[in-house]
Amino acid sequence: MGTVASHIRYESKERERSETKSPEFAPMSYLWALRFVIGFQFLSAFIRRYINAPAKMNPASPAFLGHKFSTFYPHAIWPVKPILSVIIQHPNTTFGFLTFFSIVELLVGLFLITGTLTKLAGFGGAMLSLMILLGSGWMGTSCVDEWQIGTVEGIAAMVFMFAGSGKFGVDHWIRRHWDGKLKLGKFHISLL
Repeated sequence: MGTVASHIRYESKERERSETKSPEFAPMSYLWALRFVIGFQFLSAFIRRYINAPAKMNPASPAFLGHKFSTFYPHAIWPVKPILSVIIQHPNTTFGFLTFFSIVELLVGLFLITGTLTKLAGFGGAMLSLMILLGSGWMGTSCVDEWQIGTVEGIAAMVFMFAGSGKFGVDHWIRRHWDGKLKLGKFHISLL
């Protein structure tokens, strides 16, 4: 009888050790506030363009965001500079590019806030931030917003890209039904 009880205690301790090593108990669980704030930053970029100041998405308006690309172009860094060149030379693509960029910001924001496919959302946020950083280059104090977006939001997004959401997110529930891995040939990409 004593050996059965000690065996049960041993199994219980082993289960505890394995649970504390799982992503559900990682320190990321304590960074849900940062995930929420960074997600809100991306979501608010979409909201500013489409709800607060819709003129920013109107090509006929002087406030149209497409005009900002021409000020970014001289300072842009590869690989964003060629993209800006195409957008500036083909103004009919500007609205489509801004719409695509804004929708990605909306999805990244919502996914980070809710902790859904957090690693994928973190990757998207890091790429958006990098594009903004490389697009604006370094224009001194006239471009502090883009510098902050590119660095602070980019690094925070990368934290979630590598670590996920922890237990305070939709991923916690999804993980019960799916391992969160996307298998592409030899590659196994973790999305949760």
